[in-house]
Amino acid sequence: MEMPTSQKLTLGYATLVGVGGVMGHLKSGSQKSLVAGGKSASLLYVVYTQLPSALGYHFEIERVSGALVGVMGLRYKRTGKVVPAGAVSLVLLVMAGGYLHGITRSLH
Repeated sequence: MEMPTSQKLTLGYATLVGVGGVMGHLKSGSQKSLVAGGKSASLLYVVYTQLPSALGYHFEIERVSGALVGVMGLRYKRTGKVVPAGAVSLVLLVMAGGYLHGITRSLH
């Protein structure tokens, strides 16, 4: 059985967030990046294992996505660097929109 698109995207999203946390740690020694990336990626992995039937997780992941968009968006605004903050903000924003779309579809 083929994996639904929502699962594929969530797994990619989890990987991106986890790798981003590790890269932030390696580049600047930021423990916060490592912890935030690890926790966020872990939560996203849990959501991945529960999709497409996990409506409750959709709400939780929407909050995580919103927080990550906020942090990376502020970092992009402060530094003006497209990579990594601007690109990651864009991906996070698209994923947050996708989750919001999934939530609204599942409520109908």
